[in-house]
Amino acid sequence: MSQLYASLFYQKNVTEIFSDHALVSYMVEAEVALAQAQAQIGVIPQTAADVIERAAKTVLEHIDFDDLATATGLAGNIAIPFVKQLTAIVKQADEDAARYVHWGATSQDILDTACILQCRDALKIVQNQVQQCYDTALSQAQTYRYQVMMGRTWLQQALPITLGHKLARWASAFKRDLDRIEAIKDRVLTAQLGGAVGSLASLQDQGSAVVHAYAKQLSLSAAACTWHGERDRIVEIASVLGMITGSLGKMARDWSLMMQTEIAEVFEPTAKGRGGSSTMPHKRNPVAAASVLAAANRVPALMSSIYQSMVQEHERSLGGWHAEWLCLPEIFQLTAGALERTLDVLQGMEVNADNMHRNIECTHGLIMAEAIMMALAPHMGRLNAHHVVEAACKKAVTEHLHLKNVISNLEEVTQYFNASQLDEIFKPESYLGNIQDQIDAVLQDAKGAAK
Repeated sequence: MSQLYASLFYQKNVTEIFSDHALVSYMVEAEVALAQAQAQIGVIPQTAADVIERAAKTVLEHIDFDDLATATGLAGNIAIPFVKQLTAIVKQADEDAARYVHWGATSQDILDTACILQCRDALKIVQNQVQQCYDTALSQAQTYRYQVMMGRTWLQQALPITLGHKLARWASAFKRDLDRIEAIKDRVLTAQLGGAVGSLASLQDQGSAVVHAYAKQLSLSAAACTWHGERDRIVEIASVLGMITGSLGKMARDWSLMMQTEIAEVFEPTAKGRGGSSTMPHKRNPVAAASVLAAANRVPALMSSIYQSMVQEHERSLGGWHAEWLCLPEIFQLTAGALERTLDVLQGMEVNADNMHRNIECTHGLIMAEAIMMALAPHMGRLNAHHVVEAACKKAVTEHLHLKNVISNLEEVTQYFNASQLDEIFKPESYLGNIQDQIDAVLQDAKGAAK
């Protein structure tokens, strides 16, 4: 990603986790853990493991990244030239210890484990971001629980809802995202160690013990068997991120539509230089929504590649595994970036209650057609009530009248309802169903989760 665009689509800390230097650092961590685990089991001398660990502390100062980049293109993955450079660095400290660098492992062991370490740290950031979005959406749902606005279906005005209800639905989605992240951790944050074909034959009868010690060193779970060719863990991580980004896209679509000039109900926060136009001084563009929607557009395409990468050959793959290196970091970065911008909007959104009221009234009562129909239904049956109200709606539209005025002159209606009762039926806030119960349920769910 160009640095010019990074601040628009990505999140700084997650981007750093997937940087070249960070990847090498995670690979170093995996190599040190491998050496210490093997020393613990007695596969290599403890003195050698300690030398490797000491030397690793200065690896980033000595790694030649230009040479590493060139050699990666020739080797097919970064681990091969990385191990060569790491071995040379350890050899400078202790030639005998250098013999035990990368003992019994294959390149994919180190790269997969480094990837899982990256995912673990990036997931912590994403989880924290989702939690902040959840908390903020809950707070805003409470604040605006009684703020009546138009509910819209098929982009048309439908029935009244409240802004708090829309925010409660968003909060509920964030809660499910948090549950998903927590649910996958034990399953996906798993160390990889299998050797050339997953058998760890080079470690003879000590392979299983080393695997468990290795995973413990890294605070990861130990796999029952190697997963070089089974990529469902990577896919599951990416899938959860994809769902998060998709939900954010839905929210961004909503608030960007509510920012349209003719609607003007909710606005992104203002700041100097934000949302302007190069030619139109009056514009206030939904720039955060643009970033989130771009991520929601891009991530599914990346997910397609991740899913396709599951189809691998035999014990270790050609090409499928490699495609993950391009896609997974970008999925993480786009998700974190979208979360950052969504949180900004949730925290600082501006609400125009007057315009919400104006938009409710712009149909001259037509949005309350269902309400009057359901009020009449017990007296004349739903189908007859539908016919009466439908005819009244057509008359109101044709003659540019308020629906209540038309309804108030119909004998079929006035025999059951007086003027004050009709006034009450036509109040949007009187036709909100169980919205407040739903908001309470979302708020109560949050309290239960906090215990």
